[in-house]
Amino acid sequence: MKNCEVCNKEIPEEFENLLCLECYDKEIKENELRNKDEEQLKSDHDAINDFGITDPAYKANPEMEDKEQWQSNILQFSETKILLWKATRLMYEFIKTYCLDKVTSHPQAGDPKKPKFIWKPNIVDVGCGMGVGSNVMSQEANFVWGIDKNKGSIQFAQQAFSRVKNGIYYSSQVTFDQIDILKDTREFEKFDIVVAIEIIEHIYDTHLFLKTIIDKFTKRDKKGKYMTENPTEFFISTPNRNNKHIQDASPKSPYHVREWTQEEFVALLNEYFQKVEILNADGKPVGEVKDHTPILAHCSLPK
Repeated sequence: MKNCEVCNKEIPEEFENLLCLECYDKEIKENELRNKDEEQLKSDHDAINDFGITDPAYKANPEMEDKEQWQSNILQFSETKILLWKATRLMYEFIKTYCLDKVTSHPQAGDPKKPKFIWKPNIVDVGCGMGVGSNVMSQEANFVWGIDKNKGSIQFAQQAFSRVKNGIYYSSQVTFDQIDILKDTREFEKFDIVVAIEIIEHIYDTHLFLKTIIDKFTKRDKKGKYMTENPTEFFISTPNRNNKHIQDASPKSPYHVREWTQEEFVALLNEYFQKVEILNADGKPVGEVKDHTPILAHCSLPK
C-alpha cells in the first residue's frame, strides 16, 4: 500500500510521484504560480537594470503629469524669498560662467570695443520650467531657447524673460516654446550647449530622452556625423541616491520616476557619450566624492 506523502491518503501502487490526485493538482498550480512570480520578478529586475538602476529591490514611480512648476516656485519665493533651490541656481550660474570662459577663449572673440562681433554660444534649456535658469544663462549666450511641455510655465517664461535682438547693438535673444520633446517629430536647430537640469528623473523612458536630445540638438558636419571639433556639450543633472538625504528604496517625490547613484548615472551616460565628467553643483570636479547631490554631468561626443 502506498500513501500520499502530503496528506497520507492511500494512492494506487502505480503512482510514481507519491502524491494523490488532489495534492498533485495543487502542486502543479503552485509551481505555475511560482514560475509566474519568478518571471515577473525577472522582468521587473530587467526593467530596472534597463534604466541603469542596479538595486533589484528599488521601486520606481510611475511617470506623473507635470505639476505647475511656476506656481511651486512662486509659492516657495513667497515663503522663503528664494525663487530657485540653491543647488539649481548654482548649476545655472556655473553654466553661465562656463559660457563666459568659452567666449573669452574663442578665436573669434574679436575687438572688445566691438561687442556685437563677439562669438557667444547658442543654448537649449530642455525642461526650462518658468525660465529663470534660461534667463541666468542668457547673460553669456547668444541665444537661449527654453522648452517645456507645461503650458503655464512657458506662458510665465514668455512674459517674464523673452528677449529678441534689436539689430542695432549686441544683445542676447531668449525665446520659449511649449514642446513635448519626446513626441515632437520636427527637426530643430543644433546647439552649442544642451542643458537638462533636474529633468531626467521625471521621465520614464530615460533612454528615449537621451537619444532624443542627442539626435535633435547635436551639431553635425557636412557628412551628417556628430562634430568632434567644437562639439555640442551637454549638462545633465539629477539627484544622487548615494546622498543620505535622498530616499534610497524609491523616490520620495511622486514626480520623480527614479533616482540614480553616481556610479549608476555615470554608467548610464557612458552608454551615450564618449566623454563624461561628473561635477558638483558649483561645477567643480568631484574627485573621489560619491555622495554629493545633485550630480551635474558634463558630457560630449555622442556615440
